[in-house]
Amino acid sequence: MSAIVSVIAERNPNAWKLRPGLELVAIGYSAILGSFRSIFHLLALRHNGPMFVTMFKPLRIVIAVIMGIIFLGDTLHLGSVIGAVIVTLGFYSVMWGKFKEKKIVGDSEICGFDSSSNKVPLLHAT
Repeated sequence: MSAIVSVIAERNPNAWKLRPGLELVAIGYSAILGSFRSIFHLLALRHNGPMFVTMFKPLRIVIAVIMGIIFLGDTLHLGSVIGAVIVTLGFYSVMWGKFKEKKIVGDSEICGFDSSSNKVPLLHAT
């Protein structure tokens, strides 16, 4: 979809020509980092499950704000700080809940709780 929109938006054929230099380096850099990102996501998915991988997406916003301030000289607004704190607290609360759930599931397997117990989550990890 983005290719179609790009062709419609940019009608100058000279804009589509790749020139050696910074443009080519940027394309190669994004291709290499995109590959590494996919590999790390797959490893995290295999090791910790899908919750861990999806929870990093909101942290990209926080990282983008920090990088913009450091490298681009953007100004830091109160809303950015509040948003970063909310996202970080939400991330760590979900991770804490996931840890507690694993602990409860591990305890229930050891103690032999039945499925009607309030301490056993509804979805068991297999």
